Amino acid sequence: MKKQTSLVLVLILSLVLLISACSSSAPAANGKADVGNAKGLLADIKKRGTIVIATSGNNAPTIFPNEKNELVGIDADWAKIIADHLGVKIEWKRMDFSGIIPGLMTGNFDIGLSGIGVTEERLKTMDFSEHIAYDEVVAVYNKKTTGINSPEDIKGRITGVVTGSSNGDAPARKIGGYKELKTYPGQAEAFHDLQNGRIEVMVTGKMLAGHWIKTEGKDYMVSPKGMEGRKLAVAMKQGEPDLKNAINEAILAAKKQGKYEEIAQKWLGSTFSQ
Repeated sequence: MKKQTSLVLVLILSLVLLISACSSSAPAANGKADVGNAKGLLADIKKRGTIVIATSGNNAPTIFPNEKNELVGIDADWAKIIADHLGVKIEWKRMDFSGIIPGLMTGNFDIGLSGIGVTEERLKTMDFSEHIAYDEVVAVYNKKTTGINSPEDIKGRITGVVTGSSNGDAPARKIGGYKELKTYPGQAEAFHDLQNGRIEVMVTGKMLAGHWIKTEGKDYMVSPKGMEGRKLAVAMKQGEPDLKNAINEAILAAKKQGKYEEIAQKWLGSTFSQ
């Protein structure tokens, strides 16, 4: 009788241990990242219950304030997806764009979301997530204008760019051949002259152009072809594999649900090229 009782106890104990092991290895039922064994920065984020995100907050359509001074845009939508996946709240830190990457490297923030392009130079010092948007240089022009298929078709035309811009001024000068190159201090001034016919075409980023057309420039369009395409992603400090993996889980899961195309349509009125 004692031997039978002992055998029953052993079987019960084995069953309990098996159930416990299965439970600990199973994915979370709510679809959120399993961070029970998280290390490094991800563990800190989970412990405090917030993810601190650095941003310029003034770069439509990626991130900008609405009429209630709430940050909205492509990056803001992805920030919510990531925070929900991690089960934490968002704490925004607004600053000049130039201070975001240095601040991430010194640990002042957890991640950066501010229309940040993935470049070879930045990859030397930073880590990036799966891409959350895709931008490229395009030509913007009135729908009645003919003969423009790409930014290279600015040749022989009065062209507008924002002074010193990497997605307007630099590529336009590289292409050359324009009738006249007019420079502007900001996008608003350039778009204003485009609408008033002072320039025939403007060279700028596709995301910015798409947002302007969707909200203001209904009679305008972007060139079917672009150039100098680049991926935009979440920037983070190197050496944080748990955080990077958790963020990528959130992004890839959202893409499977169609969020990548949905967010593009919401802010640009079109899909991303890649």
